[in-house]
Amino acid sequence: MFNFAFNSFYEALYMNGHGLYVWSVVILVFISLLGFFIGYTVKIKKIKDKLNEPN
Repeated sequence: MFNFAFNSFYEALYMNGHGLYVWSVVILVFISLLGFFIGYTVKIKKIKDKLNEPN
């Protein structure tokens, strides 16, 4: 029914010796995207607060 590239979970993590590089890049990209998301969320909140503050 399904034709998976790996036979076990360990093979998917190890990736014929390339797993360390692949998963470190995946983690780095995820952390970067999370950082950008949090940073821009804080910026948007500051702008909204500034617009709503009474003059």
